[in-house]
Amino acid sequence: MNTLIKIKMLRGSAYKDRIARRTLRDTFDCVNLPDSYLLKNCGVNRAVFHQILRILEPVVPKTQRSNGIPFPLKVLVTLSFLVSGSHQKLVGKDFNINISQKSVSRVIKIIIESLNLILDQWVIFPSTVMQREQIKEGFYRKYHFPETIGCLDGTYVEIVCPRDDEEAFYDRKGQYSIHAQIICDADTRIIAVCCRFGGAASNAYIWNKMNIRLFIENMSRQGETGWIIADNKYPQRAWLMTPILHAPQGTPESQYNHFQGRTKTCIDRCISKLKGRWQCLYKRPLHYTPQRAAKIVNACAVLHNLCIKAGLPDPEPYIEPESMPTVSEMTEMTDDNMNDLYIGIEVRRQLAERIYYTV
Repeated sequence: MNTLIKIKMLRGSAYKDRIARRTLRDTFDCVNLPDSYLLKNCGVNRAVFHQILRILEPVVPKTQRSNGIPFPLKVLVTLSFLVSGSHQKLVGKDFNINISQKSVSRVIKIIIESLNLILDQWVIFPSTVMQREQIKEGFYRKYHFPETIGCLDGTYVEIVCPRDDEEAFYDRKGQYSIHAQIICDADTRIIAVCCRFGGAASNAYIWNKMNIRLFIENMSRQGETGWIIADNKYPQRAWLMTPILHAPQGTPESQYNHFQGRTKTCIDRCISKLKGRWQCLYKRPLHYTPQRAAKIVNACAVLHNLCIKAGLPDPEPYIEPESMPTVSEMTEMTDDNMNDLYIGIEVRRQLAERIYYTV
């Protein structure tokens, strides 16, 4: 008899514990956390957090378990990881809600996948003439460099040594990484991102493999004036403007370099903001496969654009720990590429004179 009573008491205690944990999670008021907490620990304010919830709710799989982790808490945990770069800093622990490491990993995967599902809705290259004209106006208003539809550069995101194709991810800094290519507009909003290549691939190589390059090239060949701004790690083309080496002072070429370089700082600030807010991109190697790490970069690009649109204060800027010299990464060129290079140099010369006599 005593044994039966003890069993019933134990069952009742376990049931009460489950109810208590469920109630605690249900009543956990993460939706209404103050801006100060959210900005410090999740990189966003309450308004942006609510917007993220609205955007992701249709695409995040619904929890089947009655005592599962609530959807807002899943988003909060993921944002906390992206901001801190560590699984150990869990939002749940701050409120005495124990979430296992395994559950955290599963939650992050779900939310990152969901953010990738909406990538094309938030990272959008201008596909119409009207959209491109708006971006050109933005660049000219801020930097006085004409016909610019974007700024391009690459950034390394360190990962652990991958199991397959190890050499493809070993970069010039002596670490394993994803070599992400990013294009931004004048407001540092990301309009294109490519994370398909490892750190061993050069900027010029990745650029030549990007689908967006073909779009811009075809646009130029069809007679529309417009170009991307980049440094000398990329090949000069009629649709890709790079600096002029060894330009004498007081010449159209040096004036061109001044305005081109000033415009190029836009992508530097974009990457600085991206990594400054989402510190998982640099604080420590991402302990994921290259494919999963690329999705994390994409997710951060989506969140970056949400923050830019909301006008959030800039984060503490990320600064490259090592200043690498800018060198040409171009190797062999076909005859067609050489022709494109010569045409690009001539278009750049004409642009330099245009800037010299009009600015």
